[in-house]
Amino acid sequence: MSARPGNQQLCTLHERRGAEGTTELVATFYEPGDVDAIARTVLGFGGEAVCAIDAPSGRRLDLLAPGQPLRDQLGLPEGRYERMRVCDALLFRRRLPLYPVPAAQQGLAAWEGWMAQGFALFEALDALVLHRPQVPADVLGAPHGDGALAFGRLAETYPDAVFCSLLGHRPSAKRTPWGLQQRIAALRLRGVVDDDGGLWHRTLDELDACAAAYAAYALAAGTGSWVGDPREGVLLLPVPELAERYEPLPPPARLPLA
Repeated sequence: MSARPGNQQLCTLHERRGAEGTTELVATFYEPGDVDAIARTVLGFGGEAVCAIDAPSGRRLDLLAPGQPLRDQLGLPEGRYERMRVCDALLFRRRLPLYPVPAAQQGLAAWEGWMAQGFALFEALDALVLHRPQVPADVLGAPHGDGALAFGRLAETYPDAVFCSLLGHRPSAKRTPWGLQQRIAALRLRGVVDDDGGLWHRTLDELDACAAAYAAYALAAGTGSWVGDPREGVLLLPVPELAERYEPLPPPARLPLA
């Protein structure tokens, strides 16, 4: 999501039979638009569409506030993660940091305008039903598996975490050549193709939208997973299980000067 109302991005993926019987995921990119235009387009695909949004699905419910039982279940140190959603804390501990989400009674700061756009898009796409797995209260993450769409076709994701989970490490910053190359490779190795010149022609925002679309595809295919507390909102990832931590690769070797 973008803080600029008219700059929301949409990317879709659909399957196509490729060479030697492989399955390709054809990426289609749309011109930027506002929340209403994005929602009209997505809902125009019909009720079978699956959508992942790069924005929080709702406010923080303070399930990790001091004294809450989930803190002991997760083994959180005192004074840490108290103003995070459960899904955010589970990612943050793996070195996948997210922006803090305000509590229900808090207003949004000026820099958080993109979250307001996200809340509006979730509301506009409510017909797809927000994804809330029906699990015991102590389950805070699990693989999707078959039948995951019965719990909703609309969900939250986070492109940075999508790329890290696909690569198995933290890539370089996306505005660097190596960081951009790693992100594009992560998508291409999963069969994502862009017939209109290739992913190298796309903007950083478009690549993030494509990563969100891949998370939605993993939900539809039952190959991904979710983390969080369904009461507060869960976050989709396109891998069946997260690593304990996502570290950057070591820097390339450099010899000392004479």
